[in-house]
Amino acid sequence: MRVGELATIYGINRQSIYKRIKKGELSKSADGLIDFAEALRVLGEPSDRGVPVTHIQQQVTEKETESYTLRLQVEMLEKQIKKLEENEIFLKDQITTKDQSIHLLQTLLSAPKPADVSIKKENTAQDQPELLSEPKITETSEDAREKQTDMELKRHRKGLLGRVLGAVFDS
Repeated sequence: MRVGELATIYGINRQSIYKRIKKGELSKSADGLIDFAEALRVLGEPSDRGVPVTHIQQQVTEKETESYTLRLQVEMLEKQIKKLEENEIFLKDQITTKDQSIHLLQTLLSAPKPADVSIKKENTAQDQPELLSEPKITETSEDAREKQTDMELKRHRKGLLGRVLGAVFDS
């Protein structure tokens, strides 16, 4: 043990220990430390004097325990912060995706549909009152048949082969 440690354990001044070494009551080893067994022989039990060893050991143990507990808490808090940051990034990505979906849906909903446009045209044609009364031209039955066949042809569009054959036979 070092002189300072021994002085703390026994609750005496370091100068007292140096005096005992000088007198030859205590001896130092080659590395400059004092053997605890020799200190017990010369000075007696440490609990008899000054601060007991258990109190010093208890203070050291409490500080080490507190230090260890604080390190564990710091590590746990760092892990929680990391998880929260990952969660925040995930939620921001989700919000971005949802915003894009909403924008796309709004764009689709605001675009007019072709079927709606034709219905609106028919409705506006019916709703407009005739400003000038013109005599209506009545269609002859031949004109009506031609229009009907034209409409049927438009409904049933022919493929490339059908159009070629139709062009050959019509001419």
